[in-house]
Amino acid sequence: MASVDAEKAIQIEVARPASLRPAETATDASQLESAAPIRTAASEIPYTVFSPAKKKAICAAATFSALVSPLATNIYFPSLTIIADDLNVTVELVNITVTTYMILQGVAPTFWGTFADVCGRRPVYLTTILVFVLANLVLALQHSYAGLLIVRMLQSAGSSATIAIGTGTIADVTVQSERGTYMGMFSGTLMIAIAIAPIFGGVLTQAPYGWRSMFFFLFAASTLLLLLLFVLMPETGRDIVGNGSIPARGWNRTLIQILADRKKKDSTKSRPTKSRFGNPLRCLQLIMEKDVGIVLLANGLVYTSFYCVTVGFSSQMKVVHGLNTLQIGLCFLPYGLGCAIGSMVGGKFLDREFSRYAARAGYKDARTVRNDIEFPIERARLQIIWYNIALVAGDCIAFGWTFRENISIAVSLVLLFFNGFGCTNLFNNVSVLLMDLYPQESASITASNNFVRCLMGAAGSAVIDKVINAVGMGWAYVIVAVMALLATPLLLAEFFWGHGWRRARHEKLLRLKEKQEQTDNKREELKRDNATEEPGTVESDGISAP
Repeated sequence: MASVDAEKAIQIEVARPASLRPAETATDASQLESAAPIRTAASEIPYTVFSPAKKKAICAAATFSALVSPLATNIYFPSLTIIADDLNVTVELVNITVTTYMILQGVAPTFWGTFADVCGRRPVYLTTILVFVLANLVLALQHSYAGLLIVRMLQSAGSSATIAIGTGTIADVTVQSERGTYMGMFSGTLMIAIAIAPIFGGVLTQAPYGWRSMFFFLFAASTLLLLLLFVLMPETGRDIVGNGSIPARGWNRTLIQILADRKKKDSTKSRPTKSRFGNPLRCLQLIMEKDVGIVLLANGLVYTSFYCVTVGFSSQMKVVHGLNTLQIGLCFLPYGLGCAIGSMVGGKFLDREFSRYAARAGYKDARTVRNDIEFPIERARLQIIWYNIALVAGDCIAFGWTFRENISIAVSLVLLFFNGFGCTNLFNNVSVLLMDLYPQESASITASNNFVRCLMGAAGSAVIDKVINAVGMGWAYVIVAVMALLATPLLLAEFFWGHGWRRARHEKLLRLKEKQEQTDNKREELKRDNATEEPGTVESDGISAP
């Protein structure tokens, strides 16, 4: 009977934000919340009160906010030699600014993602993009290599978190049955930016201010974005506003909401949001979970192959085919197109598979599935991923031997298209699965994913040229293909045993919740006893209190 009452209590607790729940102790509140089986009572509550049109606008705003990350990363590449000449340093030193940027790109979201889950999306959006705005302004006025190196790291710290926050925002307002489509559009748009950013950077470098023009452009664009978010972007964090029906407080409100509150004659002054700070190591804790860890490792292996193809393509197009920088940049357009189509098409297929599994589980409407512990979400999300792994591995082998035999550039571009299609399709599947495993910590789990894959991808891109020089293009990409195939047994383990691991974690957190409730009840009883006694020391059940 106690466990039934506890389960009902959790279902009621999950329907409201953390700010209105009793305080938890050592165990993270988000962990306890994710244990809730939302199948009956919570399924009757609308997942979000935002209208379909407003939900699409929020997802579009999240997508455009996330664009600052790939734009800032890839717009920089065409200017490396020009920057080296202008600052009177070597290209190798300028390349260090790329390496440090990538390191911060992997590390920074692990901190911002946790804060976004605990404090809300808006504060982190505004803070990170403000950092990005200021960094771009300083970079545009920069004449020192040391300054370039340091401020590029700040630029990365500000821009890289927007992807994790954006995916968290999409998870806040979309149900599981439509999340694949929205995430596909999100990822596909970012991939298009990755493809066109180098070309755009090359054009801006020819402007009157030279390489500094790209930072002036990023400064102007990000300033406009910051203003729009400040005025219009509503808070969506479910720990802050629930499904959107709880009024936001403090700086979680938009400017429009602040002005509207002041105009209400009968309204009281809005109380500021209580300051809360997340555990900055939470992302690392998530990585240690068995089901999360193997999925992140599998995704990291494929992501590393993705980077190896990108780096190898750039270097070999110059060595084998003698193309210049602009021509190589144009050759990446098929890659970006393949990535975008792979994300969008894959998202549609992902939602279709989810609906099929929901029908098998007895749901008449897939939209009513709400993190049900009995629902085989692992199988629903991984059902089509095997085709993508096979496509990526086969494409890598063909890609390497095409260059080894000096076959037509057209063949290489076609292979590059399909590599991008398969890789981003797989990345989208994994991202959505991870959000389903930790729905209350979608930004944190995305940051964990970003941390693992960025570090693995950076390592792969650092050694691929050495491997090519040692064994040649053909055998180098056979090795890369084998690395991608190693993701298969890891994902198979998640496919067959992931549900059991998730259930065990759920039961463990449920026991912690029951224990916490018992502790809270004892504290309440002690407080009531103290209220009826004269001041002094009261002892009850072996517990003493002043």
